[in-house]
Amino acid sequence: MNFLEYITFVVSISILWQYYKEDISDENIILVLGCSNSYIQEQRIQTLFEYIENTNKHTVLYLSGGKKTPELKETEADIMLKKINKKYPELEIHVDRTATNTAENFINFNKWIEEKNVNKIIINTSDFHKERAEKIFNGVIKNKTPEWNLSISNCEWCWENEKIHMKNVENDINKSLHQI
Repeated sequence: MNFLEYITFVVSISILWQYYKEDISDENIILVLGCSNSYIQEQRIQTLFEYIENTNKHTVLYLSGGKKTPELKETEADIMLKKINKKYPELEIHVDRTATNTAENFINFNKWIEEKNVNKIIINTSDFHKERAEKIFNGVIKNKTPEWNLSISNCEWCWENEKIHMKNVENDINKSLHQI
């Protein structure tokens, strides 16, 4: 084998190993986005439970959601944490209680995944929220393509309200990025 063949072989093995290593990852990192609406939040949690029950991979959760107003007793993340711990007390769970909107969810999550050197992620949210969440995700987190685990919602108001929120995506991203 000449030098060029050797280099080609080594590079090919390196690429294949990287693909193989990522493909057989034995860990799911799931970002669960909070919601102030308890009905929507419950749909997201139930969809998360279905996902967990249908995977054989080790699951690590990152729960994100603060309080929309100071007078609330618990954060969205704390409410989720109680429900998840009740059903899956053995799960590794990281909690972000400070994010108050989707852009902040992703900014805080991005810091965490950079510290942990996470590449493959799954985002758990509602189907009506995906388009906006994906735009915000792409505006905040670069060079990563998440998988999506979506709850199905029949909330007509939610679908209509998203049209209004979509108009503010760029402003939400910029505002949140300047707060950090």
